[in-house]
Amino acid sequence: MLKSELSRIFVAIPLMKELDNVPILLDQLINQSMRPAFISFCINQPESWRKLPDKKEIILNNTKTLIYLNKLLDSFPIPIIVLDHSSPGNGFHSNVGCVGLARKLCIDSFLSFTNSNDIIVNMDADTNYPDNYFENIFDIYSQLPLLSGVCAPYYHKIDNLPIDKARLMLRYEIFLHYYTLQLLLIQSPYAYMPIGSAMSFRVNAYKKAGGFKVKDAGEDFYTMQQIRKIGIISSWLDNTIYPAARISDRVVFGTGPAIGMNLENQIKKYPFYPTYLFKKIESYYQILEYSNSIDEIIKNLKDIIPEKIILKIYKNHTQRDKFVHAIHEYFDAFHILKFLNNNYSVEINNDFEYFKNFYKCILQKNIIYNSWEEISVNELNQIRDNLYNYELYLQKNKFDFLLMNKTNKKLWQNLKML
Repeated sequence: MLKSELSRIFVAIPLMKELDNVPILLDQLINQSMRPAFISFCINQPESWRKLPDKKEIILNNTKTLIYLNKLLDSFPIPIIVLDHSSPGNGFHSNVGCVGLARKLCIDSFLSFTNSNDIIVNMDADTNYPDNYFENIFDIYSQLPLLSGVCAPYYHKIDNLPIDKARLMLRYEIFLHYYTLQLLLIQSPYAYMPIGSAMSFRVNAYKKAGGFKVKDAGEDFYTMQQIRKIGIISSWLDNTIYPAARISDRVVFGTGPAIGMNLENQIKKYPFYPTYLFKKIESYYQILEYSNSIDEIIKNLKDIIPEKIILKIYKNHTQRDKFVHAIHEYFDAFHILKFLNNNYSVEINNDFEYFKNFYKCILQKNIIYNSWEEISVNELNQIRDNLYNYELYLQKNKFDFLLMNKTNKKLWQNLKML
């Protein structure tokens, strides 16, 4: 069967102050071994920024980007859509940058002429993508016909960062791998990391999930959470994307804010939650998976789900698979994070110790230092590499399991330990 008969790729790219990166991105798109059907750009900023002197540079940059892209409309070898949410009167009504809304508008611009099996790929202008990225994504979805989404492997570039910012960038990415690894090790259904420039999903899953979740913050997180409730998300891909590490206050969460704060504030925002809390979640999962007594399930799960909600779920889903699915649907990625935050008061002095113990346990490697400040950037980078590779190893094992069970509809339709 020809690739065109299976699915096409549609690309959504939000742009804000990206004039320097757009030509590089366009070259990456042209050089892809498999070209997309359409690319939609949304050049955006809040309308209110026009009154703010410190935002003039962003507005001017966006104006130039809009002119640059509009000149390419008829000559670019891939069909492109240019959405203008930066010109006077066209800016967003929000007072803060809204990358989630920009992604949503990109997707909305081509959604009406997609097929249910087509693939929506989200990209960012400051990210480097391998030349076979689209082909690799297409192959993953082709190998797993029931797959709903992909969160691609990522690796932040630190080459141009000063030492203090490189240290913060590495700690932040180490935190991301740590968090995902903890969820992988307890077989959580939500063991993936939703990074906007690395996300893709099938059109049918996107529609069933209710589209992109436009919020003040965390749009990628909430959108992929809903995609996961529709079907399985894979975090294995045979290549890696390379997002830029740059300071930004355009979003509340993510790389930009994480490296713009000092170490203490980063620890408060992104703490290394102790392993025993993830183990506690694992114990809830196991009771849910293996107990045949609703009374036992209520007794043990009422710490994380109110009893009346468990009973309501049980009343509506008496079939075991559906009941387990519904509990996982409630105790989702948001509630996992909420549980961790409710049961852990950030301990600045113990943050490194919690990580060090985990690192030794899973990789059998000792870290001789006692704080983040003591480790050199090169050594932090090696720690990042070790975690990155170990996560890839586990995600590949998970992918191979899915490949062996690609026709098992019960596995694909129901949330469960995986």
